Amino acid sequence: MISLREVLSWKNAIPSEPPIPKKTILISGLETVIETMSQIEADEFLSRRIRPLLIQIQNSWTDCGIVFGFSSHKKAFSEVSLDEEVHFHRRDKKTIRLSEGLWDGSATMNMKRITRDDAENGKEITVGYYVARIS
Repeated sequence: MISLREVLSWKNAIPSEPPIPKKTILISGLETVIETMSQIEADEFLSRRIRPLLIQIQNSWTDCGIVFGFSSHKKAFSEVSLDEEVHFHRRDKKTIRLSEGLWDGSATMNMKRITRDDAENGKEITVGYYVARIS
């Protein structure tokens, strides 16, 4: 796991190798940032700072996955079925359009929902979203 602060420091120079010798990097801190910014600032931060950086990372480390860790309850996330967009509902009840900000909103072609079975109630629970590549 690495901090969002460290990832943001790569803006001008992605390291030649991932910081850890694994296939997946877990990044912490994104939730805190988008919770503390205004709704407009958070949307712009995702689309103008995070998405371009993700594209740089995926082009540099072609076999490495990126995961953003969130500590929020599963109900903080929703999918808008009409356009298959993923939303994050902040504690202040404002909505951040994650799929638009992180992977250009083309969720119908790029996103897969990751689920697990909940043995207690026999339902499927969404645990995350997978995007192979941002185009």
